[in-house]
Amino acid sequence: MRALPLTFIQMNPIPACIALLFALLLCVPWRLLRPRTASAAPPAIAQRAHLPGPRSHTDIRQLLHQMSESLRGRLQAAGMALELRLPGDPLPVLLDRSGMQEVLARIVELACRAMHAGSTLQVLGRIDGVHAVVNFIDAAPGLDEPRLARCFDAVAARSPRWRSDVDAIASVALCEQIVSEHRGRIYAAPSPLGSLGITLRLPLERAAAEAARLRA
Repeated sequence: MRALPLTFIQMNPIPACIALLFALLLCVPWRLLRPRTASAAPPAIAQRAHLPGPRSHTDIRQLLHQMSESLRGRLQAAGMALELRLPGDPLPVLLDRSGMQEVLARIVELACRAMHAGSTLQVLGRIDGVHAVVNFIDAAPGLDEPRLARCFDAVAARSPRWRSDVDAIASVALCEQIVSEHRGRIYAAPSPLGSLGITLRLPLERAAAEAARLRA
């Protein structure tokens, strides 16, 4: 900064002080003066909240058939197949259909990222006591490990490999949030077929749950 002549400062003290202050302001980095709104923004995962919708009486088999029709193409594009194994009896639950469709879509998307091409996503539906249970299992020739379940567990635990994958973390967190709102659980566990998979467990409707309790 070029110094002002002393004679000018002595003869014009007020204008000189204003000029000196203006020169100092020019030297201050403007990035320090900007409001820090950007740094205060919440992370992406916190911005993807699910707004619960109305609950309706639903046979979850219907949602799984719809999933087969709407998401089979996504699996085929990833080189994978879809196999449904559903019971003849209904799986009646009270749920937010749009929310549960979101859960199914996220699981399929995670399967496309975790499973090998040539694999089959097996979907097994059943009643277990007072719960409707859906198992998602990856099956492939010579499968050395259950990649879908391992991936779900690793993302849920924020393992180092997946810590930077914001989309996968947000998907798993959203699934857990929606299922929890239905008083259910989603987690990795052995399936009735023996292999490890993702288990979705939802409470049956009260009447169906009571009938299941009496049959037990």
